[in-house]
This record gives sequence, structure tokens and C-alpha cells, in this order.
Amino acid sequence: MSKMMTTIKTLSEHLKLSKATVSRALNGYPEVGAKTRERVLKAAKELDYSANASAKQLATGRSGMIGMILKSTNELVDAPTYVEELASISSYLAELNHHLLIGSSVKGDALSTIKQFVSKKTVDGLILKAPEVDDPRIKYLLEKNFPFVVHGRSEVKPNYAFYDIDNEQVATLAVDHLIELGHEKIAFINAPTHLAFAQQRQAAFERRVANIKSKVVNVSVVEHEGFEATMALLNPNNHFIPTAIVCSSVSLALGCYQAIKQSGLEVGKDISVVAHDDVLAHLNSAKFNPPLTVTLSPINDSSKPLAEKMKSLLDGKPIEELQTILPVELIRRSSTQQR
Repeated sequence: MSKMMTTIKTLSEHLKLSKATVSRALNGYPEVGAKTRERVLKAAKELDYSANASAKQLATGRSGMIGMILKSTNELVDAPTYVEELASISSYLAELNHHLLIGSSVKGDALSTIKQFVSKKTVDGLILKAPEVDDPRIKYLLEKNFPFVVHGRSEVKPNYAFYDIDNEQVATLAVDHLIELGHEKIAFINAPTHLAFAQQRQAAFERRVANIKSKVVNVSVVEHEGFEATMALLNPNNHFIPTAIVCSSVSLALGCYQAIKQSGLEVGKDISVVAHDDVLAHLNSAKFNPPLTVTLSPINDSSKPLAEKMKSLLDGKPIEELQTILPVELIRRSSTQQR
């Protein structure tokens, strides 16, 4: 004989409380006392109570879902760590009784998918990645007063919840380290500046190299682009040939290494290289030959705070308390040497 399903009515009769009180306790309403809530939650666990998703949404106005939108399905292929990052965020959200819903955009138009999610109340909130300068997604969500958290910042002083690293410090630490080593010709292989993090790094780089010779190349953040950009920089016909190269990612640095070696030069001895390291599982900067000097900030460290900020935002915590800029550190290795 199958076991009867536990319902709010069952819990109500078992605890001798009204169905309204049990429902409010299960859904976290503040007017329910702590002792009563604890008693209800304990009984729900003992009796294996599981809320019906549709009923819960009707009762609370919430779906229990948090959305993230892929700009393209190729993101899962082009970024080997993307699936790992999504799984990590999903896991932390689950601990907070939320579930991650992944949406895909049509022809790279993430905003259209976001508008559908918002209008249909598919999700309670959104986590945005890779913000652009004057990002239309952010502008729309602010206009709609819809809850969202950004991994990054589209501007210096945003009025929304975010978790970011200090991108100006990324460039500053790298350039200052190279200048201390005596380098006076420094190139920067950076991501496209429509991406906010790239613009922030580039602005800091340009301020720091104001009194020395420099050059910036903007490319997609993939290995072969790092290779091609470095080959072009090291062309012997150039008036400017750098003695040091800053790369915006370890993927770019890998291509940079290959180009330096193909040009008959040595990393460190002839051309110093420093990169920003998100600590990706498939790219260990410490095992490069020679080991790569990096500014360090593990990208997976963002998963838990993004999930927690989303939960806190839905619970009504002020925006000002949900803004984090994480410092980065410089790890000196043998890819950068005295000039």
C-alpha cells in the first residue's frame, strides 16, 4: 500500500495549527514566530512534506527559479569551464532553496529572452554575466525594477547588486611589476572594450604607461588570438616591439607563449609575460614553461556570493549591502624578468 502524501492540511492537523499558519511558516513569512516556524519545519521534514511548485507560486508569488541566459549555445563549447561554473552556482542556489533555470538567446539577443522571463514571471531573479558598457540588459531590468545580480560591473558606481574583482588593480599590479623590472616598452593584449571589465583594465593600463612606450591590441579571449596578436607585435618590421606583454587572460598568454617561441625568443629572458588568472581547471599557470606570472582571482569563488546575494536581494536586503569588489594579488614567477 502506497504511503499517503503529506499536505499542508496533514501538517495542520498533526501540529494543531491553522493551515494559514503552517503555509506562512513554510514560506518564511516574518509574522510567524521563530519557535512556531521551527516546529513546522521539523514536522515537515519528519513527515516528508514536499511543496507543490504551482501551489507554492500561487501562495508566494514566487517560482523558486533563478535565471541565467546564455548569449549563444556556443558558450558551452567555447568556454570549457562554463558548465562547471553553472553547476557551482546551481549547487549553491539549491542550498538556499532556489533552482537555476538556463535560458538561451536567439542569435545572441539575450535581452529578448530576459524580457520573456520577466513578462511571464518565469523566474524570481536573474544573474547576469559579462556585463557590457551601457548594458541594455541592466538598463531594462532597472526600468522594470526586477531583481538581478551581476557578475561584474557595467560602470564604476552601479546602483545594483554585483560581485566583481578590482579590474583596475589587475592592470595596475601587472604594469607596476614590469616597470619595476625596468621595462619601458609594454604591450597589452586585451579583450574587446565593449566588455566592461576590459574597458576598466584598459583605462588603468593606459594611465599607468603614460610615461613609457606602449601598445594595446583588442582581441577575443581565446588562445589563437593571443598567438596572432603576439606574432604581429613581434614583427621585426615594427617600429614598436615590446619587451613585455600583459595578457588579459591565461588563454591569451598560452597563445602568446607559442608566438614568442615560434619567433625564436624565450619567455622571460627576451619577452616578459604577465596575465590575469581566473584559475581555470584546464589551464594551470604555474605549470607553464616557464611558470607564468599572474594577477590571481579564482572565478569559481564567485558562485557562492552570487547565489547568496540573489537570495538576500529577494529577501529585501538593501542594494548597498550587496556590492562587492574583490582585490586581486600578484603572483611573481619566472615569466617576468629584469630588463
